[in-house]
Amino acid sequence: MRALVLTHHQSFDGLVLSELAAPQPGAGQVSIDVEYAGVGLIDALWVNGAMPSGPGFVPGLEVSGTVRSLGEGVGNFDVGQQVAAILPAAGGFADVACAPAALVSPIPAGLGVDLAAVVSVNTVTAHLALTTVARFSAGESLLVHAGVGGLGSQFAQVARALGAGRVDAVVGTSAKQNIARELGYDHSYLRSELESIPSSTYDIVVDPVGGAATEAGFRVLRGGGRLVRVGNASQAPDVALSSMAHWIENKTTAGFNVGAWLAEHPGQGTTSLKWALEATAQGLIRVDLTRVGEVDQISDLLATLERGETTGKLAVRMGATFKE
Repeated sequence: MRALVLTHHQSFDGLVLSELAAPQPGAGQVSIDVEYAGVGLIDALWVNGAMPSGPGFVPGLEVSGTVRSLGEGVGNFDVGQQVAAILPAAGGFADVACAPAALVSPIPAGLGVDLAAVVSVNTVTAHLALTTVARFSAGESLLVHAGVGGLGSQFAQVARALGAGRVDAVVGTSAKQNIARELGYDHSYLRSELESIPSSTYDIVVDPVGGAATEAGFRVLRGGGRLVRVGNASQAPDVALSSMAHWIENKTTAGFNVGAWLAEHPGQGTTSLKWALEATAQGLIRVDLTRVGEVDQISDLLATLERGETTGKLAVRMGATFKE
């Protein structure tokens, strides 16, 4: 098979189309003929070296396509069935990928195979983070940093579907404020004006950005509020939050790493992935697939993510390029 393989970290040109042996599914796994792979910020960070990776690594955490073969003990899928999957060990930028059967789900009627590729990771992350570590309850208010990005927008959509009250966003530009209105946010703040956000306002703050966003997020929590850290898109150094302030102000800080969570709770992944795909198919969740690129455009896709210029989700078309 052919795959986009990492060769160096000096630029986003470090992914090279190469010939590799097609992976075979192990026990409890499903192999998939990949048609589309979601492209996320984590892929850009792997390729530029900000996140650990090395030569020979194939990025890609989410795919859609058709079942190619089943590993031992897997009996609830059919060869040729259209599915979407989460790949905990990556490998999605290829024409064949293997995933644990627990993290594979049929694509429901009414959902395109291209859009299905970009539902898996971000929508599942938002659903699991809100329903587990955030302890979300209907009617609560949220502030979402990077609110119109691929991950942030899904926290807003999932929160609305679960019965949230007020949902506000932090965005980087005035143009993105317009997008925030289209996405249904009640209000948006510019990232350059974090100090303008009133203190003691929100029940939950979602922080995929880090740095100043983390500090501001803790400040704007009301008593009993929870700051949920789900990324470090700013690539800023770690920030310290006062344990005394946690105690005196009745605030909580939680982290949520979807890969580590699913490794410990694969059954929750099965339930959440099915929920995410069906909610998107039914129109309860809005997932914006804003750009689908070809394999030879992967460097540009990753660079725009790293620069923070994107909204919604990006995907790369694999099958049309690889299948002969």
